[in-house]
Amino acid sequence: MSLRVWDIERLHLQLLAFGVGVALLTQWMSAWSLLLGGTVMGLNFWLMHTIFERLLDTRRRAQPALVMGLLLAKFSLFLGLLAFLFWRLPIDGMGFGVGVTILLVACVAAALRHRGQPA
Repeated sequence: MSLRVWDIERLHLQLLAFGVGVALLTQWMSAWSLLLGGTVMGLNFWLMHTIFERLLDTRRRAQPALVMGLLLAKFSLFLGLLAFLFWRLPIDGMGFGVGVTILLVACVAAALRHRGQPA
């Protein structure tokens, strides 16, 4: 059984919901900023998966320039959006950073869980 992207995405959503719940209960950091950071990374991960899936699709092999253009546009849009959000909204940097990190935790946890399963 192979590790699927959906496993990582599902675990990411669960960890994000748990983190936002803890942030709301403890008021230790901004739950809004944590949710924003986790959402940005989750959306970024999904877009990267979609773009690379399209790149590796054998029926669309003749379009690598289009895929690279999509990657460049995605990076530009995300950087622009994040700069705009940080400039205009009162975002807690610590909460945002924790939200961003949750995707990494989900990736490592899913990989470790998959590693322990028989082939």
